[in-house]
Amino acid sequence: MMSDLETIITSRRTIRKPKNDPIDLANIYDILEKAAYAPYHSRVEPWSVTIASTREEHRYFLKCVFESYERNHILASYSEERIKQIKEAYKEVILNTPVSLIVATDVFQDDKKDLESICATSTFIQNIQLLAWERNIGAVWRTSPAIFDDQFREAFFIPETKRIIGSVHLGYVEPENIPEPKPRRPLHEWVKPVIETIKT
Repeated sequence: MMSDLETIITSRRTIRKPKNDPIDLANIYDILEKAAYAPYHSRVEPWSVTIASTREEHRYFLKCVFESYERNHILASYSEERIKQIKEAYKEVILNTPVSLIVATDVFQDDKKDLESICATSTFIQNIQLLAWERNIGAVWRTSPAIFDDQFREAFFIPETKRIIGSVHLGYVEPENIPEPKPRRPLHEWVKPVIETIKT
């Protein structure tokens, strides 16, 4: 018999088509406050979050994404018809998502510290997804090309001492839109004892 925690971890799915019902921001803040108990190596938590929850904020988010794509020629190889389809799909996703989080992490120009910061903030994001799932809120963690664009980062007043590591889009779960779990590799394919690595 699985514990509640095991059930949440194994049942969680990426939800790309949530309901567009509003989510009380008090609920989001509570999730973030609890997610912040993720482990971290630095003196203070390395993550920061910028929230889009209104139509106006999501329109600005969408505008910044499109401007970044244009600036960096992300869609240059596509036909006009395909670009139109992509933009419509982005509009559908972003404008119908109740809450979007832009998650950034501290960077230090030091390989070890940067890795620790990214790992800590990734754990923070997973905590968000698990806590949300427990409340019937689905999430999708996206790493679109825009997050690598400094001007996109600056558009949200995120300082150059941070880098965006993703956007997390939240909405209540529509049961029929819960995907089947992806198959997982058996343990013997990716776990081995040290003795197997020792050359004889």
